Amino acid sequence: MQKAKLENWRVVGIDDPYKAPEAISRLLQGEVYGHPDFTDGETVTSSTIISLKHGFAETKNTKYELGHPEGNYAAWCIKNGYNIWTGPK
Repeated sequence: MQKAKLENWRVVGIDDPYKAPEAISRLLQGEVYGHPDFTDGETVTSSTIISLKHGFAETKNTKYELGHPEGNYAAWCIKNGYNIWTGPK
């Protein structure tokens, strides 16, 4: 499994009008560092998040250390009662 760090990150969903909201895949998007397939600072979108806890996120092929979240995303999470490290309250 690859390991990398994401900075200025946020969780995004695949927009599919035919899926129920709880069935929409959640992905990470941000600036990647330390990944062998990308240049440091390149903006990437991950595959589906398998787990998200304690400052780490795991996808099918990569375990990401989560650095600072994107500012607007962090503010939205706080406003809507989400802990960005572990999911909804």
